[in-house]
Amino acid sequence: MYKPVNNVDMSENYMKRLVVMAQKVGLLILIICLFIHIPVSAKNEQTLIIVIAPDLAFEDVKRILETEENKELWKEAAIGALNIKPDGPYSYLNSMVSIGSGRRAVGVQDWNSYEGNEQTEFKVTARDLEIQLTGQASSSSLSHPHFHRLVSKNDKSSYQPRVGILGDKLKEAGINRFVLGHSDTIIEKIRYGSLLVIDSEGVVEGDYKQSVKKSPASPAGKEMDEAYLLSELQDRNGLIVIEWGDLHRLYEQRPLMMDSHFTKERDRQLTRLGTFIEQLRQQDQNGHTVWLLSPMMNKEAYDQKQQLAPLLIWDKEDGGYLTSNTTNQHYLVSNLDIAPSILAHFGLNDPRELPGHSMQRMNVGEEDIQKVLDHVDELTLIYQSRASVLSAYITTLVILLIVAGVLSFFRKPQIMGQNVLKMIILSALLSPIPFLIGSKLLIHIGITAFVFFVVIFSLGCGYVISRFKRNAIAIVGGMLFVLISLDLLLGTPFMQRSYLGYDPIIGARYYGIGNEYAGIFIISGLALLSGFQSVKEKMSVMMVVALGAIQLILLGHSELGTNAGATLAAGIAYFFLLFRLLQFKWTLLRTILVGAASLLLLFSFLFVLQLTGNLTHIGAGFNRLFAGDLSYLLHTIERKVSMNWKIFRHSNWTQLFVTSYLVVMVMLIRKTLQKSHQLHALILQTGICASVALLILNDSGVVAAATSMFCVVCMHYYWLLEQKEKRGA
Repeated sequence: MYKPVNNVDMSENYMKRLVVMAQKVGLLILIICLFIHIPVSAKNEQTLIIVIAPDLAFEDVKRILETEENKELWKEAAIGALNIKPDGPYSYLNSMVSIGSGRRAVGVQDWNSYEGNEQTEFKVTARDLEIQLTGQASSSSLSHPHFHRLVSKNDKSSYQPRVGILGDKLKEAGINRFVLGHSDTIIEKIRYGSLLVIDSEGVVEGDYKQSVKKSPASPAGKEMDEAYLLSELQDRNGLIVIEWGDLHRLYEQRPLMMDSHFTKERDRQLTRLGTFIEQLRQQDQNGHTVWLLSPMMNKEAYDQKQQLAPLLIWDKEDGGYLTSNTTNQHYLVSNLDIAPSILAHFGLNDPRELPGHSMQRMNVGEEDIQKVLDHVDELTLIYQSRASVLSAYITTLVILLIVAGVLSFFRKPQIMGQNVLKMIILSALLSPIPFLIGSKLLIHIGITAFVFFVVIFSLGCGYVISRFKRNAIAIVGGMLFVLISLDLLLGTPFMQRSYLGYDPIIGARYYGIGNEYAGIFIISGLALLSGFQSVKEKMSVMMVVALGAIQLILLGHSELGTNAGATLAAGIAYFFLLFRLLQFKWTLLRTILVGAASLLLLFSFLFVLQLTGNLTHIGAGFNRLFAGDLSYLLHTIERKVSMNWKIFRHSNWTQLFVTSYLVVMVMLIRKTLQKSHQLHALILQTGICASVALLILNDSGVVAAATSMFCVVCMHYYWLLEQKEKRGA
């Protein structure tokens, strides 16, 4: 039977349920807030102390290890060699702007940092100068009157760095930034430490005057005040930058000092630096991490081409070495990696516009400092001798082209001279091989012995292969193709140290295949095809497709060649060869449609090759384009044109480039290609197509075009001599 419900009871039950539900919701919100809040707070309480030591070089690190005092401290650090190349000439200022921006950048004349009421060289206070130049003054303790000029100059530069990006990210995360110390000398003020952590408004807090004390016996009459610095650091957290200017003051005064006194003072200053870092670590009760970073080596080291700077990190773990995905090389990191690594230390994601990667500490627990020093010595030796060795090598190749070109005008050259010339041409084509496989010998046998090795190996192999008259070019092409492919599959351990490879001190490329070998590699594949003259047309097409696919993968894959320009150039060359083999009938409309479709297919294939492995500069470029950043493409094209023009004006490769292309022009005028064997003519035409594509598509296109066209011309000369030999017979 139906019973009526009491309205009062219903109301009371309803209210009780609401109260219970409100309590549960409140508890849930509290838990969520706690989980969200605690990690951020914990991160903000972390402290990273970065000691900037301008003029510190690897020779100073070696000197430290030769002394007993503080030796163990340095062995406990993770160490790496830092590429500090900026956009523009090497300098302390340009380097600091680059490090803080996370991109290659450049400074501006008259740049400096001041305390607000400090007198500037313009006879007014920094605040007044800032008002005069910008109409307003910063509210922070430090003043940067020329910040607007620094931003404007870099906005118009090649790499378009965003000055203050690191400071902005730290400020957004609530992480404090503070700057101490300076590198003032007798004649000028130098305060560049703030450039590391300044934000996009030119704001950062700091203290200069009290960080440095008077010391009449020290260089420039001043030195860092360790006691004040340690007391100042006790109550601070976040990112603290200390510009340790004592070594800079010492090396600035070096030309005026007695050698014996300089040596004694250098040892004292290095000991003071080590003692200060040891005190920082002993004071470290909250998990502080200490970095020692040299943004610019001293002039003596720079003049000796010791142009990698030391970077050491002390934290809870001992030993090991530093590397990053930017370099993909043991012991080596880039100045582009500093900003992402600082953000990673505080648990922050680095923004998309930063091309660098967070540094990784490898081999923890091992004392790797001596390995790093030996590695730096090897890189320095290659860099020091690179220009002279390549100059001699390129000049030799140019002379060979000229001599061979002159002799090719004679209808009936002497048999002996003809055979010798053919052997020399084959030796020149083979010469990249000893430069590749012998790269590990250089540090052990020295430069002179290495040059002899290259000459003997090339001539010896050239003589042996010249006995195989019919397929000599194909054998040379096969050797080059196989050896370069193996090196790419192994991670380019030989190419990284080759004179014909890429130099990590120059820093244009750290991994993959460089433009010198890229040009050689593409032509080696075409030379290999010349050995299959009797193959049927269908099989020829299949071989071209297979070989082309292999080369495209090796050149473009993110874990192998990672050379976008070479990949596209190789694709264009193989499409050209394929269409010629298929006897494709060309019209203007077909040319446009087929060309556009081929380029679209090549770009798509290149993109697919970036989907596995670490993010490379090619993958980052695709990401920027897909995000609608067309300005990135325009600036890339502008930079490529600028780089090619710079190389054309200053590089030794220009000799080979001009000579090779002049010879090809003569070949085209004399129509010697049309008189060649049909397959040979087609391969030479494809080689010319590849070389021109390399010139247009690569940022060092002059280099790739020079090596590729040299190979094409050598192949042409060899086949021309063979034809004359047959006619003479």
